[in-house]
Amino acid sequence: MLGDILLLLFIIPLSFFLDALAHELGHALAGRLVGLTIHQIVIATDLRKNPVRPRFTAFGVDFYLAPNSLLSYVTTSGVTFSRHPIRQIIFSLAGPLCGASLAAIFAFYSVGLTHTAAVNVIALSLFIFYFIMNLDNLRPEYQAHGIPSDGMKVLNAWRQLRA
Repeated sequence: MLGDILLLLFIIPLSFFLDALAHELGHALAGRLVGLTIHQIVIATDLRKNPVRPRFTAFGVDFYLAPNSLLSYVTTSGVTFSRHPIRQIIFSLAGPLCGASLAAIFAFYSVGLTHTAAVNVIALSLFIFYFIMNLDNLRPEYQAHGIPSDGMKVLNAWRQLRA
């Protein structure tokens, strides 16, 4: 029982980090697919402090990783989305769909994770929460500091296609 609770205490912060990583990697992979150059994948830069230094570089992309914040993003260059709204739609949908897919996989495997039913239910609930949060990011709205959600970016690109 104690081991199960400790496992859960480990899974909660790890799942937050993995969800953000899956979301941003989805954007990065789709960005490469549509011709973008990916410069940085930033997960957890604390706005109250200076950005963390890159933890590592892979495939020409600097990864900034620190599990202490709610902020994550990908920096890109190479394609003007105003000229290519389909590329904007692909790029914007990829993050939430990758995050939701990872959450669905984790939800499937969390059933029977331990022999303690309460821990399994909490783990399953956690992954369902991440699934919903990723799909909620597709709601067209402006978030903190006027930053458009992925859904708002898709809606704007769709409007541009129809114009």
